[in-house]
Amino acid sequence: MNEEQQIKQVIEDSMEEIKAIDEELFMEMAGVAHAMAELRKALDKLDHCLYQRKFHDAANLGYRDISSEFIFLQRTLGGLSSTAYRKESLISEIAVRSGVGVYEKVAPFVDTVMDSSKVLTAEEKALNKK
Repeated sequence: MNEEQQIKQVIEDSMEEIKAIDEELFMEMAGVAHAMAELRKALDKLDHCLYQRKFHDAANLGYRDISSEFIFLQRTLGGLSSTAYRKESLISEIAVRSGVGVYEKVAPFVDTVMDSSKVLTAEEKALNKK
């Protein structure tokens, strides 16, 4: 069995965990997108206050809405980072179990089977915003 076949076999044996991480990455990305939208809303409020010359209200937003939404974004990014780390750990484990031992040789094969690794086209991205 050649190196590529070994990698593919171990990936096949690991598909349950790969799919679980794939789903978790999508959930984490959705959380980040939601947090970004909420932060944008808070920043839009700030923009409105500044435009209306309501400086006191604008300053207060920094201590309430904006800081709260920024913390929410940080927490969702932490979840995304944690899941991305799990994916990297699994790739390393697959590299060892396949006998290849090199992360960089295995990662492209894992990315091929993960939907979360596929880059969206402009049309798909626009559709997702709706």
